[in-house]
Amino acid sequence: MSDDPLRAAARRVLRANDTGRWTVPSPAQYPHQWNWDSAFAALGLATFSWDRAAAELEAVLDGRWREGMLPHVRYDSRRLADYFPGPDRWACAQAHVADSAIRTSGITNPPVVVTAALLVGRRQPDRERRLAFWRRTYRRLRACLDHLATARRLPGSPLVTVVHPWESGWDNSPRWDHLRAAGLRPREPYTRQDARHVPAGDRPLDADYDGYLALIELLDEADYDLEAYREVSPFCVNDVLMDALWHRAARDLGEIAGELGEPAPFDRARLDEFAAAFEERHWDPGLGLYVDWDCVAGRRVAVPTAAGVAALAGGLIGAERARATWARYRDLTAGARLVATVPPGHAAFDARRYWRGPVWAPVNWLVADGLAGAGLRDEAARVGAETLDLVRGAGFAEYFEPLTGSACGAGDFTWTAAVALDLLDR
Repeated sequence: MSDDPLRAAARRVLRANDTGRWTVPSPAQYPHQWNWDSAFAALGLATFSWDRAAAELEAVLDGRWREGMLPHVRYDSRRLADYFPGPDRWACAQAHVADSAIRTSGITNPPVVVTAALLVGRRQPDRERRLAFWRRTYRRLRACLDHLATARRLPGSPLVTVVHPWESGWDNSPRWDHLRAAGLRPREPYTRQDARHVPAGDRPLDADYDGYLALIELLDEADYDLEAYREVSPFCVNDVLMDALWHRAARDLGEIAGELGEPAPFDRARLDEFAAAFEERHWDPGLGLYVDWDCVAGRRVAVPTAAGVAALAGGLIGAERARATWARYRDLTAGARLVATVPPGHAAFDARRYWRGPVWAPVNWLVADGLAGAGLRDEAARVGAETLDLVRGAGFAEYFEPLTGSACGAGDFTWTAAVALDLLDR
């Protein structure tokens, strides 16, 4: 498919998935609004409908908590029976939502929404309209980053603490297999709905879901207080990608602040402290890659995944280290499509099962963005071109099998179409 028909097809996907208030990732599989999905959706929408892109981001911000947190799911009250878990599983969370008419989950996502707000704003040629959008969103964007930097900060480190695998966005990644090893079981019975529309072999295992639901119970009982939750939970991590994208978002918010004549939200010394802690905790010299930090065990999670190269998008990894990281990961994933989320030679690799190997378009977007920022423009272009080739060959799949390029998960997926539009527009 050439560029113009591909653009038209991607636009049709976004229009079909538009509920009028926000864009759902997939009408059947994911019928609500997801935080970082909508951030990527806005990047695609901005290539042909700027007002709609701005509205997408504002809908995310409307679901905020009084404390500033942006939940990972904002529920559509018309579709509660079509998805599990619903807001009833996050019972105590509902008291935190700023708008009492809105129902949300109790966890967040990487703050791509801040970066999307900057990039969408830049696409508006009318300066007054651009500044008006940033004025409407600036305080809420800053509150989101402030919340992550304070309520999610453990003593002795400026890094962000992630409290649930869903919060990372990489639900069943081998990065989180130590949760499965903890053997948690939820007290309340449940029935999964996530394999009704896609093959069960594309989805996380029941053992993973037991852990996910058990952690929700622990979070809700702790009323989403990090200190109380940490005392009872086996899962508290410094996620390498969450930390990288927080740093990126902090710098991007600083650019918005400068355009608005506001003081810098985070000073240089604070960002430098964060970058130094990131390097100390996340760089694994044995693997030659950036990995996660298990705050419970007090050690790195020595599992090679694409999260460490997607973290290049954070802009806090030096050019030489970025080149070495990319070369190392390319060696590990030789023979697979760019960018396999787990190397095919790793014991935990699964070519179809969600985040245990498949290629995801938004991850590729982050990798390409990080490579370009590190000066590796040819490599960035290659990642972008191979992403578009996957879409041309298999459609706007939720994700792609890394050895064959075939479609996995749900079809006509919002963020895949949005990333394709953004890449084509570049």
